[in-house]
Amino acid sequence: PKRNFGLCRRPRLLAAALSLLVACLGFMAEEATGEAPPVEEKEEKKPVVYEGAAAGKYNWDDAKKGENADKDIAGEAITKYSWSDGKKAVSIYIELEGLDEVADDDFTIDNTERSVTLAIANLGGKKKRFAMSGLSEDIDGVKLVRKKGKETVVLKLNKKEEKSWWQLTEKTSGGGGEDDDMGGMGGLGGMGGMGGMGGMG
Repeated sequence: PKRNFGLCRRPRLLAAALSLLVACLGFMAEEATGEAPPVEEKEEKKPVVYEGAAAGKYNWDDAKKGENADKDIAGEAITKYSWSDGKKAVSIYIELEGLDEVADDDFTIDNTERSVTLAIANLGGKKKRFAMSGLSEDIDGVKLVRKKGKETVVLKLNKKEEKSWWQLTEKTSGGGGEDDDMGGMGGLGGMGGMGGMGGMG
């Protein structure tokens, strides 16, 4: 009977061990399955944070591009030129390397009575712009003349009135021009005596 009792207890121990093993396996399985959702959540959160940071970066880049675009709209300023006065028109000569290769459609001219603008859309891959305001006299139109073989274009400013231009713009009047103006004013100064003449009347 004692031997039978001992044999009866061994299966119970074995069953208990199996139960513990199953429990451990179940616990491990739960842990394994429990770790999966946090990983998925992290993967979902990363794109959200990244998109926010990326959006800020892209907005900053767009702003910088916008600033550069604003600068590029006008193009690089053309500052070297020469001019001459004619009977019916004033000519402004602009000489730049590569002008002969520029297509006619890439030239755009505009003007008001006292200003003229020339825009070159593509000169060696760059935009160029010539602008002059404050012309000394009124004009009623501008014509572009190309000098092929000389890398030169000429802006023909049609005079509104046929009279000599002593200076191209009011701002560029040199010392001599100012002296001439002052001289004219001096002559007007002599008109002060006309006040006396008025008194004589």
